[in-house]
Amino acid sequence: MQIFKFGGASVKDASGVRNLTEIVSNHGQSKLAIVVSAMGKTTNKLELLVKQANEGMDYQDTLSELKEFHRNIVKELMEEAPERYLAFEDELERQLIGISELEANIAYDRIVPFGELMSTSIIAAYLGNYTKCEWVDARSIIRTDQYFSEANVDWVVTERQVTERLLPVVANSTVVTQGFIGSDVEGHSTTLGREGSDYTGAILAYCLGAEDFTVWKDVPGILNADPRILDDTEQYNNLSYREVTEMTYYGAQVIHPKTLKPIAQKSIPLIVRSFLDIEKTGTTIASDQTGKTIPCFVFKGNQLLVTAQVKDHSFMDEKKLGLILQVLDLLNIKINLMQNSALTLSFCIDNKEFKSKRIKELLNRDFLLSFESPLNLATIKNYTPDSFNKLPWNRTVIMEQKTPNNYQVLYR
Repeated sequence: MQIFKFGGASVKDASGVRNLTEIVSNHGQSKLAIVVSAMGKTTNKLELLVKQANEGMDYQDTLSELKEFHRNIVKELMEEAPERYLAFEDELERQLIGISELEANIAYDRIVPFGELMSTSIIAAYLGNYTKCEWVDARSIIRTDQYFSEANVDWVVTERQVTERLLPVVANSTVVTQGFIGSDVEGHSTTLGREGSDYTGAILAYCLGAEDFTVWKDVPGILNADPRILDDTEQYNNLSYREVTEMTYYGAQVIHPKTLKPIAQKSIPLIVRSFLDIEKTGTTIASDQTGKTIPCFVFKGNQLLVTAQVKDHSFMDEKKLGLILQVLDLLNIKINLMQNSALTLSFCIDNKEFKSKRIKELLNRDFLLSFESPLNLATIKNYTPDSFNKLPWNRTVIMEQKTPNNYQVLYR
């Protein structure tokens, strides 16, 4: 049993779909389930679409562009659009009606999953011409709670549903399913967090007891920095689960942060390979894998600095810190960097407008709040003296922290 995951960049056009088909067709005799993301930048387009519809704006041009993008890919691959794809087009239009009455994060999860649903409908129809495959709706097997836009998996129900509904199918056919999405107990669509398709693959690998889990990307393996930001990047050939977990904690876009835990629990190797050069072996992540320790650089833009100050000039003690952390936990917000003083707690988070509004609503009564954005956060993991030279020097430092192994700086 093997799990493959293909991201949006790997299926951004008809050529990408053909390449996926070649990889899948030549993978060997083992049972296979493939997890596929939305095509290209479709998720960005859907996020714009749901924002327009949710705010009562005219969204017809955006919807037309989205449909035309997919239809053009279909035309290059087959004579007619698959019926399942056309059904999802129609359902998307129906769901957009009245979406302005929903909360933003609920509206998001009603609309954005259509990217994965439409892409897999096209890919399954094309792949079926070359190998026996079956399309499976991930919402029928991945059960989550109702933390819309960043839902948490109900592992007990999910493992049972995967065993009952997916295992019999994958025994006889290659399964094509969607990353990033699931459903709650009421059957409403949910999403697992941005770039959550990696996590879906790990969920299936865990539940199916897979031999390994391969993520196909547009890079030769895991690099120590984003090559679009830094030159002279280095590739890791082998990494441990622990090392990659720490890298993702700081925001490295090597793999979705939640991916490692389920596969590490069953010692399932994670392999990151290039769909552009399938001859290269890529990077293998496993419990006993270690490679040379080289600095890892992580850059995150669009950061928001929130400063909470006590109102009565008392200390920012454990009780007040606990209150702030409870609110952030309630809102499912991850802190990227924080510092406290006698009177304040300052913390850096990803800048998401609807969550910053909720922070104001829930903490404004007890604290004086200030917000500063957009800022940038740089992290060097396993830094060396020379590694600091790769940071941008034309910056104004807002906050910084340094430990024996890691360095972080928030800057403008």
